[in-house]
Amino acid sequence: MKPHDRILAASKELATKNPADKITFADIAEIAKVHWTTVRRYFGSKEGMRRRLVDFQEPNQNHHLDTRTNILDSAGKVFGELGYEGATLDLIAEDAGLTKGAVYWHFSSKGDLFIELINKSLTNLLVELPSQLEKVFKSSSPEQAINRLLKSQFQACEEDKSQQPTLFFEFISRRRDSEVREKLDVVFAKLFAGTEVILEDLQKRKMISEKVDASSLSVTLHGLINGMVLMWMVSPSSVPLTQMADSISKIIWDGINPK
Repeated sequence: MKPHDRILAASKELATKNPADKITFADIAEIAKVHWTTVRRYFGSKEGMRRRLVDFQEPNQNHHLDTRTNILDSAGKVFGELGYEGATLDLIAEDAGLTKGAVYWHFSSKGDLFIELINKSLTNLLVELPSQLEKVFKSSSPEQAINRLLKSQFQACEEDKSQQPTLFFEFISRRRDSEVREKLDVVFAKLFAGTEVILEDLQKRKMISEKVDASSLSVTLHGLINGMVLMWMVSPSSVPLTQMADSISKIIWDGINPK
């Protein structure tokens, strides 16, 4: 079992027996048989780890989680329909069948709620990423497998009626508040650190080049893909996103090919 799989298994095991705020990086590391800093890199922060631990608990253990999940589901719907600026906490509360006060109990502001949606999306990405990359690099033609993966991701962006990429960049471009920037920093630090752990594992197994620093590669890959999506949003006529997967997959594979 790979390190990230052991970390997830250990986290789930501990979450069924202990309150989330009583579990430490060291507790998970001991069961997963990894160094505690590997656990920290995977989750990004204590706050990020505890959110995941709460997610692993059974619904009947935590009514608080049910309400929070309900709010997040409604927020995703309202943001998708009205955009970030058009959405309000009143509308989100109405869709969730709650009072505005109930929403404020869980989230301090609309920005805080949107950041949690981003965190949820990126957390899901991290959960899916190991199996996706395993399939890619075990393929007889990794470059073609990267190509297919990119095309599926880019096509999803082009067909996404909820306009999540647009919402994300709309939010990012308007954030000047230091507290919001700090929270975004934590969320993306978790993404980069989690991806780094996955890449390090692939390097140890000789599936990608060990000459490339895993930390830098993590940021580069996410930056390249998100940058392409941003350029497509700015000028879709000049950036045929799905078609450009051919060139991008070659660039990526040429840079990480272990041979």
